[in-house]
Amino acid sequence: MSVFRRLSVRAILALASVIALSWGIFHFRVLAANVRASWTYDYAPEPACSATRSTNCIDHFEVLDITTRNFALLASAPNPSPANGKVEDISITFKYGPPFGQRTISVIAIGKDTEGKRVMSNPYAACGTASIRPGSAVSTILK
Repeated sequence: MSVFRRLSVRAILALASVIALSWGIFHFRVLAANVRASWTYDYAPEPACSATRSTNCIDHFEVLDITTRNFALLASAPNPSPANGKVEDISITFKYGPPFGQRTISVIAIGKDTEGKRVMSNPYAACGTASIRPGSAVSTILK
């Protein structure tokens, strides 16, 4: 084997290793931040869904990244127990990133209409901006 060919094989192996490592870091979220999102919700106008109520109700919540026009689902949170009246400090903790930097995080209520079909609240109604850094712990209150 010539010297040039051995160097080429080594370069290809090194490049493949870098690609595999980068893929692993991105897909297994090795550098992901721990984000805690908290919000308040008033169930008085529309109660939580239950075994006896499956229409005109709130089924769960979804936390989204709305920084760009392509909203990304970050996490889903069930209704708290009990879910009646005004409930403060509903929260969920999840891994996030990459991407990192200033991100706009939103929570939406997912409900069921009179026919039991999925409906959702306005994603801009309860949102906040957080600085997401690799490996950091971030807490944001969505208002």
